Order: sequence, then structure tokens, then C-alpha cells
Amino acid sequence: MNPTRTRRLCIVGGSTRDPGGVESFCARALEALNTHWTGGEAFWVPADSAHLSAARLPRFLRALHAFRRANRVPIDVLWLNVANLPDLLFVPLAKALGIRVLVTLHLGANSRLQRSGVLRWLSRTLAARADRIALLFDGQDAEIELPANVPRSTIRTFLPPESFAPPREAATGPELRLIHAGRLSEGKGSLAIVDLCAALDRAGIPFTARIIGRGDEALMEALCARIETHGLESRVALSDWLDGPALIAALGGADILVHLSRLDSFPLIVLEAMAAGTIPIAIDMAGVRAMTTAYDGQLVAPDAAVSGAEAWLESNDLADLRRRGAAMGARVREDYSWAACVATLAAAIDATQPAAGA
Repeated sequence: MNPTRTRRLCIVGGSTRDPGGVESFCARALEALNTHWTGGEAFWVPADSAHLSAARLPRFLRALHAFRRANRVPIDVLWLNVANLPDLLFVPLAKALGIRVLVTLHLGANSRLQRSGVLRWLSRTLAARADRIALLFDGQDAEIELPANVPRSTIRTFLPPESFAPPREAATGPELRLIHAGRLSEGKGSLAIVDLCAALDRAGIPFTARIIGRGDEALMEALCARIETHGLESRVALSDWLDGPALIAALGGADILVHLSRLDSFPLIVLEAMAAGTIPIAIDMAGVRAMTTAYDGQLVAPDAAVSGAEAWLESNDLADLRRRGAAMGARVREDYSWAACVATLAAAIDATQPAAGA
């Protein structure tokens, strides 16, 4: 590598059609790098691999081609953010182009890539060609199977800039306000929140709930049907995905984030909610356990997620939950700064590259 040439980092990951946590992560990382990274320039190529099917395959193939075309001006490091198996096809492509590869896996123990022996082997084999793995949190490598020969770094995640704005005045209304947001699916708990709302309704607890995001057609039909079956049309609102300030405002307008996902070990939406002063309820997994241990929140067992969440909500005073949420939000906003996050990421990028002249 020519030490006088500006280093180029290509971020790959996420899908333009189905925005969610990985897409938010990549967008914020790009903005943070362009603001605080003095070691080079960064740009983002969405992988467009979510819900891959025959109809969506051309979009994914165009993403592979876009990455190859971007290397006309040499890319020094590919930072690949993996949410599914097709994402990992960027690894052999990058290696064939002579590009160093840093991989971050947005996966937990219950993801499909970890549950299936064949998929686990395929993902491990493809990841083994990377030059370095960037863990999202200390302990992630104990939860998912990684190639033993690839060196590792731990990086931090990125809060949106809106998260650092002064919080709004605390709510004082009598209704518990629930929210669920992200790429909607059964595995991410998008149906479970409706079951929780039905349980709260039967218990006579006043509440409202908001579900924000997009899912495939079958999921959206099932979600609407379940809301109707429980007679919750006036209590549960559905809305399309929100970006930037609108999402942070929605999170800040809730008391509790319900994230009963069996797939996300370190969900970005949970940290965003915590920064907004919204206490999370989540299934006990290593990543979210690290978040709630450091700050606040409630973990529930995967085989009793809805009943555990209901029992915890019934046992807590709403005014106390709001006080705890405000205190938690202040700590999270103080602990996470883009400069600090970029510093840990830059160290991983530097470690991915060979020494100058090598």
C-alpha cells in the first residue's frame, strides 16, 4: 500500500428495501467516520441481501457488481457487516480483488446461521477468509461460532446524532407506553408484542403500543390478523419505518421498548431506546445482557417471554419506571460518543491492514 495515498474503507451491509438495525448501524458508522476519522475516507455499498429470493436476486447481484466497480479506485479495507449468509459472499470477492477484509457479524446464538449445522459451517468457512473479525461486544465470540484462526478486535456501536440532544420533558400520563421497532418478523418478536398487549389488556393495565417497521407480506398479514383477533385495533398502532429524528422521537415518547427477539444478541434498537430513556424488555441473550447489566432493563426467558414481560410490568410502578429511564438515558448518552466509537473502530481497521510497505 502506498502510504501517501488516502486510505479507502468500503462499508458493505444492510438493504435499501428493508431498513432496520444493520442499515442504521452502517449509516451512522459512515457519518461518524467521515466526521471523526482522520485515517482515510469511507463510503457505503448496501448489500441488498435481506429476504433474498428469485425476485430480489438481481438487486443483490447489482450490489456485488457495485462493490467490484468501486474498486476501480483501490479499496484498502472492506468492512463487511453480516446479517445473513449471502452477505459473506463479499469476502471471497474482496479477496479475489486483493482487498483486506474486516467482518462484523450482526448475529446471535439463535440466528439461522448458528442453528443450522450446514449454514454454520458455510458461514464459518467464508468468514475464515477474512483478515480480522470486529466483535460488537466482549463475549460475542463465546455466543457464535467463529473461525479460530482469524484475529479479533472489539468495537463499539453508534448511536444516532439525535440521541445526544437534550431529552424532552418526561411524560406524566397514566398509560404505559410500549414500542417495538425494526425489521419486523416473528423471530424478532413482532408478533409477541401483540400477545403481550393482549395479556396486559386482560389484566386491566392501561397502555398504548406502537409497532414501527416493515416485514414481508405474510408477516404483515399475520400481525394485522392477530391485532384484530385480540380486539386491539384502538390500542396498537402500526406505522412504516421511521428514520433519524423521527425514530428517536418515537423511542423517547415510549416508556418501554418490547424487543422479544430470539435472533438479535446485540440489537442496536435496544441501545437507541436506552439512550432515549426508554427501558428495554428483551429475551436473555449475551449482548443485550451486557447492555442491561451496565445500565437498566429487564431480561426474560425465551420460553416464557410474554408472561415474564407481563409479570415484570405489572410489578413495577410507572412513575418509578420513568425515573429510572431518565437516569439510564443520561448515562448511556454520556458513555457513547462518536469520537470514542470511531477510535475503537479505527484501531480495528489499522490492525486489518498490513504495515506500510508490507
